[in-house]
Amino acid sequence: MKNVLKYAIVFCGLLGGMTACVQDLKVESIDPNNVSAINPDQLLGKIYATLGTTGQKGPDGNGDIEGLDEGTSSLFRMTHELNEFPSDGIYWIWPDVGVDDVNKATWTASNSLVRGAYSRYIFDITLCNTYLENYSDIDDAKTAEVRFIRALNYWYLLDMFGNCPFNITPQEMASYEGKSALKGEHEDYPKMILRKDLYAWLEKELLDIEPLLTVDRKAFYYRVDSNAAKMLLARLYLNAAVYTADPKQYYNPATGEPQWQKAADYAKQVIDNTQLASQYKYLFMGDNDNLSSVNDAYKEIILPVAQDGAHIRSWGGSLYLIAATHSAEMPSWNITESWKCIRAKKQLVELFFPLIQNWKMPVEDVAQWKVSNETAMAGLATCPNPKGTAAELTALAGDDRAMFCSYRMYTDTTFMICNINKENTADKFFSGWLIEKFTNNMADPAHRPGDSAHPDMDIPLMRAAEAYLTYAEAQYRLGNTAAALDYANKVRARAHATNLTTIDEKTLSDEWQREFYCEGRRRTDLVRLGLFTGNAYGWEWKAGNQFGQKGIDEYRSVFPLPTTDVVANPNLEQYCSQY
Repeated sequence: MKNVLKYAIVFCGLLGGMTACVQDLKVESIDPNNVSAINPDQLLGKIYATLGTTGQKGPDGNGDIEGLDEGTSSLFRMTHELNEFPSDGIYWIWPDVGVDDVNKATWTASNSLVRGAYSRYIFDITLCNTYLENYSDIDDAKTAEVRFIRALNYWYLLDMFGNCPFNITPQEMASYEGKSALKGEHEDYPKMILRKDLYAWLEKELLDIEPLLTVDRKAFYYRVDSNAAKMLLARLYLNAAVYTADPKQYYNPATGEPQWQKAADYAKQVIDNTQLASQYKYLFMGDNDNLSSVNDAYKEIILPVAQDGAHIRSWGGSLYLIAATHSAEMPSWNITESWKCIRAKKQLVELFFPLIQNWKMPVEDVAQWKVSNETAMAGLATCPNPKGTAAELTALAGDDRAMFCSYRMYTDTTFMICNINKENTADKFFSGWLIEKFTNNMADPAHRPGDSAHPDMDIPLMRAAEAYLTYAEAQYRLGNTAAALDYANKVRARAHATNLTTIDEKTLSDEWQREFYCEGRRRTDLVRLGLFTGNAYGWEWKAGNQFGQKGIDEYRSVFPLPTTDVVANPNLEQYCSQY
């Protein structure tokens, strides 16, 4: 673990707020042993920047973490890959190192993506501890912000890895009531905290800091306020039965302690303090910050990850989302980058176009790796493979969230709905609908991109729609069906979708996916709903099976601690013995 912190970085002071940071990025490296040289506001800026950047220069050239492809090593991209690739929404085409095993849920403790995500969280926690150990007496509100970002990183470790090393400042450890439960006899290494104990620490930490997060986000948009702490508490409570379950039974809600009422209470507080953006697409456009007179996404975004084409550049931020989901055949997305490597799985498409479930592709079209436009448009009743871009498909689906591109405009042929088992990588580029959800287009025509290759679209890491669906699910669990339907339908109404009339676990799973597909959270929802592992629910390429006829092993509801860290730290043990 000692090699995780390569060196500390200071950058872009926050005395003028994070907006100034976006406008004028300044990066310089320092000796981490010379703590007196660190400007606390610049360190605070770096702590915020770790959510979406990877190093000192941007987009590459001086990464935070040794031994990783810097372009993939941002917190957002690492989390997104592990939560989305093995799930039922998207498929990554490029054969990047480590990706195939994540796609197929066959990862090991040596997988580079698993190690990368873990290392990123540990690195970010270390930066936060550096601030808290040296500057916590300067400003209570800024200290609370750093504690929140540390808590967010610990939540990712809790959710994705279960047990993990626990490292807080010496001052905090001295007063930590749970230190006797920490595991390990070796005092020279961080002790291990059990998942249920980390859950309890996170709950107390967030409750303590929530009233201290007093920043005015109208003035300092990119900084954390109390709504972020409330949203993370609601997220913690919604998944409490998972986090407190007996690890020997992996995922078994009967052994955990659900906290549905607390999840509902904190979600409702967020709902009362925020509002949904007027249009779903506004949330994922180049002017989704608080500077547009047209785009009101800022009213919904609780925790934005700052991106700026001219000043904040990363291969792991919104460029990753936009470039990976776009191909040259699509309408303009306002940057030049096009990786065309993320495609929609059949199950995601079916959520918006259920008739596709009954469609069987002619054998000759499988051989050609395309579906003729004439066949596809023969009629939804007989061959429901609609042709269109997001503007056309959202209308056809009756849901503004159906933001796909289903055909190759240059050749006037449709993309295949699903990924047929072809080994030739080039063939895969004809497979699966493309996603138009993320763009660098502007809602306000007066706005212009800051750069031709790097986007301005901020990443909405937390947004108010999560509170609405959290409240709906919690109320459903509490037996309040009317309230559950009401709040689920408030989200659907923004998308101009018809109201749900019944609600159950399947409905909830579908609605979480319709609202948040490809945003980096799907595995968490599937685990909570009991659908990620086992055979109860299948999807394309689940556990490496093309038709989803194979289940994921139960112990894979969490990822393994990297082998390198387990070997280096004798206090660590895997959450699941199978790893």
